[in-house]
Amino acid sequence: MLAALPDRLVILVPTMLQAAFFFALGASVGSFVNVVASRWPLGQGLIAPASRCTTCGRSLAWWENIPILSWIALRGRCRTCGVCIGSEHVWVEFAVGILFAGTVVLLFGGLLPGEAEFAWWARLGAWGAAPMLLALLVLWGCLIAASLIDAATGYIPIGITGLALTVALVAALVQGARTDLAVPAGWPTGTLPVAWQIAGLGGLLGTAVACALLWSGLLPRSFASIEPDREPLPAEARREVLRETPFLLIPLAGAGLALVLVRAEALPGPLGALGAAGVGMLVGGGSIWLTRILGTLGFGREAMGLGDVHLMAAAGAVIGWRDALLAYLIAPFVALGWVGLRGALARMRGGATREMPYGPHLALAVAIAFLGRPWVVPLARALFMPSPPAA
Repeated sequence: MLAALPDRLVILVPTMLQAAFFFALGASVGSFVNVVASRWPLGQGLIAPASRCTTCGRSLAWWENIPILSWIALRGRCRTCGVCIGSEHVWVEFAVGILFAGTVVLLFGGLLPGEAEFAWWARLGAWGAAPMLLALLVLWGCLIAASLIDAATGYIPIGITGLALTVALVAALVQGARTDLAVPAGWPTGTLPVAWQIAGLGGLLGTAVACALLWSGLLPRSFASIEPDREPLPAEARREVLRETPFLLIPLAGAGLALVLVRAEALPGPLGALGAAGVGMLVGGGSIWLTRILGTLGFGREAMGLGDVHLMAAAGAVIGWRDALLAYLIAPFVALGWVGLRGALARMRGGATREMPYGPHLALAVAIAFLGRPWVVPLARALFMPSPPAA
């Protein structure tokens, strides 16, 4: 059968099979993301109770829980009470499936322009890069779950971003033990100088110390004295956000001390990889946190939530400091585009617009920065650093 196909299609068959597998995996993850997004804000368990119709209360059979296909087979209705089942959760399953499949095809299918951007992934393949691929897919699922919750409630649970960060750090350790960081294109986020790796390790240690001091009560929690339903006065907002600066300074001090105290020409693979993840975490989370502090001081109102800081810290640990910084720069344009689109739709329908939290914009910017870098970076250079006209 394959012999009858053109050579170009035969070459793509393994990639197509990979894409089909990861689409099914992503759709299954999307189904769980729907559960997390609907139950977490209500404080309900993620495993029990079993899925059921919200109208008649009947528990769903196993075949009614197959992502996408069950909704199509049931024609979007409960088979007991006949109530219409919204398609929102199906679109989430489809989106996560496309994201998973698209990630694998772009990284390992050899279809990218400027494929050198992903030389590390192409060289190792899906199996060789399995730890970091797992961290990337977990990040996608966590970003979507956090975005859905943030859009509905205005907050991002630290448990979701903490899961993505933990998987990223463990995956870096495991991948670092399997990969030679010293060779060209030795790490997916770029081969960092040893000094940067050492600074990243010091920053991770400093972050752990700051978290311990915060949990013990030795560092103050910002906005803890402000009632949840009350908008703080400008002076209160500025005072409270300044309480966060000691936490921010401790990881920076850890990075600086590590550079002063540690002298090494090379680090073992796991430590070097963990240091690279630490640099991404510091740049991703630190850029948003600095914006939060300066914005609050300037405008007298909380500029960004700490959930946004946690989200970008986790993303930076996976996609690296360069793409985290690129996502930070892309996010405002994503937000402006959303505001324009929502405003146009509201005018067409005669309704009012609702303010969207910043977390979903950051999440989309992270995906664009990582998967679209071969296109985004040349476009940005053409827009902001145009070549001089020929003489």
